[in-house]
Amino acid sequence: MAIQSVDYTKTLAGQLLVATPQMTDPRFQRRAIFICQHDESAAMGFIINQPSEEITISTISDQLDIDQPRFEPDAPVYIGGPLEPQRGYILHTDDQMMPNSVPVRDNICLSMHVDMITEISRGLGPLHAKILLGYAGWSAGQLEQEMKQSMWFHLPATEEMLFNTEDALIWNKSFLAMGINAGSLSPQSGSA
Repeated sequence: MAIQSVDYTKTLAGQLLVATPQMTDPRFQRRAIFICQHDESAAMGFIINQPSEEITISTISDQLDIDQPRFEPDAPVYIGGPLEPQRGYILHTDDQMMPNSVPVRDNICLSMHVDMITEISRGLGPLHAKILLGYAGWSAGQLEQEMKQSMWFHLPATEEMLFNTEDALIWNKSFLAMGINAGSLSPQSGSA
């Protein structure tokens, strides 16, 4: 089953990559990934619907010796992917930028500086943000091969989906945005 035709010569940066029921890697089953880089040499992005069960903004503030959060100290920190899980990233709207903030698409940016976490902790950061540990990455051609095997589909990422949709609902809502009922899909690949 092919969900959609993909032109692999175009970048998927700024798209939401969503695992199909055919996904065999348990780390990515029912996951949605915001793609920040995609070119002929590699792809990288962040899982946006996997909050950590142990780490919160308060935990990060303690580890970085930042003042205790003034707003939402129990807000989750997300597991952005299996690669470099000790490294932090901030996916956020562009209403608050740091010198190293990188625009990814429209008003969605990526920052890696601890000062952004400090601003978020103080309640002075961007209107919407997710703090992520680690990232998902693919070598040249690897993501394209997985897409040909119907393990992923993609759709335009929206601020609503990234920041305002309940984590447990992102996967199903991504399918619905494409006009597909995820429950009707078989985890078995096949051809006619």
